[in-house]
This record gives sequence, C-alpha cells and structure tokens, in this order.
Amino acid sequence: MIPLVSPLEVEHLLVDRLMHFMTVDLQDVKESRQQFNKAKYVYDQAREKFVSLKKNTRGDIVVELEEDLQNSKSSFERRRFDLATALMNIEAKKKYEFLESISAIMDAHLRYFKLGYDLLSQLEPFIHQVLTYAQQSKELANVEQDKLEKRIQEFRTQAEIDTLRVSNNIEPSTNAGSIQVVGMNLDKSVEPLMLSSIEGEVQTIKQGYLLKRSSSRGDWKRRFFVLDSRGSLYYYRNKGIKPMGYHHQHTGSAGDSSGVFAKFRARHSRSLSFNEGTLGSSTVDLRASTIKLDTEDTDLRLCFRILTPLKTYTLQAENGVDRMDWVNKITAVIVSLLNSHIQQQHVEIPRPPSNVTSPNSHGTSEIEQTGYRAEPISSLLRKIPGNDVCAECSAVEPDWASLNLGILLCIECSGVHRNLGVHISKVRSLTLDVKVWEPSIVELFCTLGNAYCNSIWEGLLLKNESVDEPKATSTSVPKPCAKDVISLKEKYIHAKYVDKLLIIKDALQPGDPPNLTNIWQAVKTDSIQEVYRLLAISEINIVNTTFDDVVSIELYHHVVDAQGSSLESQKEEKEQHDPLDCQRIKDSNDPGNCLQGCSLLHLACQGGNCVMLELLLQFGADINMRDFHGRTPLHHCVALGNNSLAKHLLRRGAKSSITDEGGLSALERVMEKGAIKDEELFILLNES
Repeated sequence: MIPLVSPLEVEHLLVDRLMHFMTVDLQDVKESRQQFNKAKYVYDQAREKFVSLKKNTRGDIVVELEEDLQNSKSSFERRRFDLATALMNIEAKKKYEFLESISAIMDAHLRYFKLGYDLLSQLEPFIHQVLTYAQQSKELANVEQDKLEKRIQEFRTQAEIDTLRVSNNIEPSTNAGSIQVVGMNLDKSVEPLMLSSIEGEVQTIKQGYLLKRSSSRGDWKRRFFVLDSRGSLYYYRNKGIKPMGYHHQHTGSAGDSSGVFAKFRARHSRSLSFNEGTLGSSTVDLRASTIKLDTEDTDLRLCFRILTPLKTYTLQAENGVDRMDWVNKITAVIVSLLNSHIQQQHVEIPRPPSNVTSPNSHGTSEIEQTGYRAEPISSLLRKIPGNDVCAECSAVEPDWASLNLGILLCIECSGVHRNLGVHISKVRSLTLDVKVWEPSIVELFCTLGNAYCNSIWEGLLLKNESVDEPKATSTSVPKPCAKDVISLKEKYIHAKYVDKLLIIKDALQPGDPPNLTNIWQAVKTDSIQEVYRLLAISEINIVNTTFDDVVSIELYHHVVDAQGSSLESQKEEKEQHDPLDCQRIKDSNDPGNCLQGCSLLHLACQGGNCVMLELLLQFGADINMRDFHGRTPLHHCVALGNNSLAKHLLRRGAKSSITDEGGLSALERVMEKGAIKDEELFILLNES
C-alpha cells in the first residue's frame, strides 16, 4: 500500500523541481547558447576568410585557412549539438516532469482528504489520463532523443566523409553532361519525396546556407536556402526568430494550481508554432530553370548559377562537395518537374459532359461521363474481380499496380516487379502516383483485373489445379503465399513474366506468323482482353505489327526501287505516297480506307477506343510510327475528327511536327478542314 503523503510535502517536491529547472537546467541552456554564439562567431570569421580567397592565392595560405575553417567548423558543430541536446532536455522535461508532479499532488490530495472524497473522486479519471499522457510523452521524448542522437551521428559521419573528399581534392566533373547524368541518378531518390508531397506532408530535400550575389550592387549576402519535395527552392534572409525569454514564461505563482495544466498546454503549443512569414522568404521558380557550374567571373571559386527566364541567381557554397550536392539535387528536381509537367496539366478529370468532344461512344472514358472518379482509386480498383488480393502472393489490400500488366500488387511483390525493368512491368502506387491514374488507365484496369490476367499468365497452373495436380510440373512453379520469403516470390515472378513458363500458348502451324492476323482482328473488333492475351503469350514483340505483315494478298501500292527506276516512275511513286492522291482514299472519301503500312495503333485510332489505345501504348507501341503515306496515328485521329484521341496522343508524347508524304503536319491537316474550335487541341498541337 502506498503510504499517505502530506500535500504540503508533495508541493515542496514540486517547488524543488521547479527551482532545479530554473536554476540548473535553464542555466545549462544559457551557457550552451553562449558557447554556441562564441563558436559561431569564430566559424563565421574563418569561413569569410576562406571563401574570399582568390584563385591565385598561395597554396600554403589556402591550406592554413582551410585548416582553420575545418577546426572552427568542428567546434561550431559540437557546440550546436550541445545546444540542441540541452534544448531537447528542456522540451522533454516540460512534457512529462511537471505533469508527473502535478498528478502526484492531486493523488495525494485524493488519498489525504477523506472528507473531500466525493468531490475529488470526480477528478480521478482525469488524473490517470494525465499520468498516462505523461508516460506516453516520456516514451515519445526518449524516442525523439534517440532519433536526434542518430541524426547527429549520421551528420558527423557524412561531414567526415565530405571533409576527406575535400582534403583529397576529389572534385566532380564540371561539364554540363556530368550534371545531367548525376541529376538523373539522383532523380530516383528525389522522385519518391516529390510524389509523397501530392497528398501528404511536404518534406525537405536539402537545406543550408549559401552566399548569394546581389543583382544590383554585386555584393554577397548569406542566405538560408531550402529545397522541398514540391520542387520549390526558396531562401530566407534570416534563419530563425530570436527565442522568447524563458523568465517571463514561468512567473506564475506556484500556488495557483487551478490553471497550471491549461497554461502548460497553451505555452507548449506556442513554443511549437513559429510564424515563418516574418522570416522574409523568396522563391526561385525551377520549372523553367537551368543550372550551370561556376560563374562568368572566373576569379571566384565554388560558385554555380541558376538561370530562370526572369533572373539569374549566382550562388557560392562553402566547399566543392556541398556545391555539387546542391547542383545534383536541384538538377534532379528540375528533371522531375519536367517529367511530370504534362501530367500535371491533367490531374483533375473534367466532369461536365459538355467538355467531351469524342465523336463516338468509345472515344470518351465512362469514368469521365459518370464522374465516379471521386471515389478513391484504391477502393475502385479493388472492386474488380481478383483485385482484392495481390496477383502474385494473394496478400490482402494491394496498394501497388503494374500499369502495362493491368494487375494489383502488394508492396513486396511490387519491388520484385520493379526489378524486372519497365519493359516488363511499370510499377506505380495507387495512393502516391495520383497523376498516373487517368481515366483511360483506370478503365483499362476495370476491363482486365487480376482474375483475368492471371488466367493468362498462370494458365498452366490453373489447369493443373483443375485436374487435381497440386504439385508443380516441369512447366510450372508453385505460387507463393503472402508469408513466403522474398526469394520464392522473385523466382515465381521471374518465371511467370520473363520466362513465361505458366502460359498456355496457341498451337501454330510451322511457318505461320505468330498471332499477327489474330491480334489485327482483335484490335479491329475492340476486343481488349483478346489483344492483351495475344500480347502476353507472344514470344516476340508484336505490338508494332503492320497491315503489310498481316495481309497475304498483293498490296495496293507497289514499292518502286528508286535506284533503278526512271524519273517518270519516281514521280508517279511520289504522287501515290501523298494521301490526297491515293485512289483508295479518293474513291471512298475515307482517310482510313488505305491501311498499307498502318500499325495496330493506327487501327485503334480509327476504331476510336481510348482504352485500346492505352493498352497498346502500355505495351510499347510506337506512338510516332508512320504508314505508307507517312501518316502517324495523330494524323489519322485529326483526319477522322477524333479530337479526344488526338489530345490523348499528344499528352502521351506524340509529335505534331512530323509531316506526311504530302508535306503537311497534323496541325496543318486540321487547319485544312477549317478553324480549330477545340482550343485545348490547338494548344497541344502547337506545343508538342
């Protein structure tokens, strides 16, 4: 049994803790702050001396000043971490120590005053709640302290590595090509951070101090730069605000216990919220920017420039490693912004039916017409047969997908798919990659689904199960479950998609073309599942099959050898290449009547099915492939007046500058038909 303690004794204990907090803990913070300011002053002096050196400075002076800079920097970092530790200790004690003391006082009153039990017993649930909160805060503070120590250790290790690289004069190449390569390599680490900021918290990619040259007076100012996961680069004139004095925060009477907890919570909330608007920040637009090493003034060291359409920013880092780190990360962000620029213009799906310009029922996605895109993509796709579990290991609630395979995956199997390469599986997240899920892709997934796709890729496995042969045969491998190790999943997925060991292939006669006629007929009849099946089971890539590969009869247009032909025959051949001079097109008044040289993508454009178009593009169809008359799929769309498919092709990278054999581009072919009423189509044709 806990002995009864006088409330006065407990209050004395609280006062002692408060006095210790005021006289010891806060004093430690003040001393750490003074030492930090002193070390910062010495470090600033050493840095200014070092960065002001000219290129023609004697080597011994450079070495001496660099050594002073490293020593002062090491001292500065040590004092900075000491100050951070002291402040963390104060914050930790604010969260749990005083709450424990107050709870102890209340508990003592509850046990001591028997006559006041009826009144004080009403506070008992709250008392235990506060005790629980204090314990949770204490545990959270311990976790945060561990994280802080780990980050400090990582920072120190990285600083030692950077110092070693600088001392060994390891300087990355400064040509423009190297910047592009490094940026593209870093894009793999930067891209997930940028994608996570679409619906989540914005994260910092890099931050730190740089010297910025003033555009007006040419002097150098030290600014704090921040590069975040939204692709924004901004800098502050001041890093932070002067902290509020601790003395005025604790002037309340110790005996006034009625509002202690409320005051503590309010004070704690104020300490966590700083108004960054008073820092005076400026933003650099990276969307149309380029970055170059060095400046036009060759006498300065460790500089790089950010060139925007409106302004040029000349920046100077402390050392070569820091400069290249800034250059690489900014370049990676620029690459990511450029890659996502087209998709960003079409994140939101237009709901009013009046915006739909498709001439037939296939040209417009049902998702656009019905407007059920408001439902989360993950919930929508999991309703498709088989999509409630992973297509590979049957793990529940898969939240990753393979765009070209049309299946949903768990996070572990998605990593295996990603290692296969994008030519086999294009892995995207249902929750993070929101810009990917356009209506055509969503409807493609609705048409396929895990159940249908696995009926193709696991045909032999399902066949063995149907005849009660659970053991793997020579042509199959066992399917893993969610709890299996990753190595079994890798072996199964590789056999399934790379080796294609589980597919039931069509029986072909010797000499027969591999499903060319079948896939041409399937595209013509808008049989999406059959096209998917034929693309999956084929041993070779047949997605770029042409009409010439399919027909067995003599082609309408004859190809004339230019070397051995006369001028008259060459002139005749040139005339028949022009689509306006093609007799088949003239007789039928149908631009799609002549299929010579057309690919499956050309045929899908004539059918007007956006989902079929998306399926072929996902499997690698050449979006700019030309037919006999030099027409691309974009030419066919604009000739048929299918503006919705034309805009879809332009967003996916179709080039409107390609001319047909008549010497006209897609834009010029549209203008032949009169004024372009679709403003969006006109803009896309001019931009691509």
